[in-house]
Amino acid sequence: MPVFSLLLRLHLVVVLVFLLFFALKAGLLFFNKHDALRQLRARTRIVDSMLGLLILVSGGTLLAQYPGAAPGWLWTKLALVLLLLPLGIAAMRRQHKAGVALALAGFLYVYGMAETGSLTLRRSTAILPPTAAGLPETTATPDADAPVEDAPAGLSDADAATIASATTEASAATSSPELAAGQVLFTKNCVVCHGPDGQRGLNGAHDLTKSNLNTAGRVYLVTNGLGKMPAFQGQLTDEQIQQVVAYSLTLR
Repeated sequence: MPVFSLLLRLHLVVVLVFLLFFALKAGLLFFNKHDALRQLRARTRIVDSMLGLLILVSGGTLLAQYPGAAPGWLWTKLALVLLLLPLGIAAMRRQHKAGVALALAGFLYVYGMAETGSLTLRRSTAILPPTAAGLPETTATPDADAPVEDAPAGLSDADAATIASATTEASAATSSPELAAGQVLFTKNCVVCHGPDGQRGLNGAHDLTKSNLNTAGRVYLVTNGLGKMPAFQGQLTDEQIQQVVAYSLTLR
């Protein structure tokens, strides 16, 4: 299993365990079970410190290894964790109910952000649960040589024209050297979520072996991103995007 997958699993487990411990202690505080709370805190003080450290280390490592540019919600999540950890610990030590309630609500919000990949906690229909297998799109996109008016719905005229132009150029990227270059780029930027065979489905990635997206649709998605998939515009040249798309089309 890749290092990124192991780190992601470890991070999720650590966050859940920390949240359960904190929620248990918050419950004791809210119901005025002060003796039980003191005993539990005394027994788990080292565990709490280790869990907090693991959250920061694993989260920071995941951020550093995130494929492409890290989205805004991920930076917000890290900033909130850095703020909430000392706030929650201090409030629990002083048995300050309002502070504990605020920290608990904050941790729940952070967990919701991690699950939905959104600051508004609204999961995109294109995002699958991180542990789900990759799935194909339900509607096929038009052929690569389709006219501009048949491009994926919801695009502006400028975007549609860009896709049509990119499609024509991308069709030339089918020679062995181009595919070899595309495979290198795919391995570096895409394997973490899609897997070497295109079927991993991590972070909501679609199963490329069952995808109905044609060249035009894939060029657009690689360029602009979607859901948890980062946009590679500015990180890869137009030629590199065409190469990686051409290689992805061989994963059948």
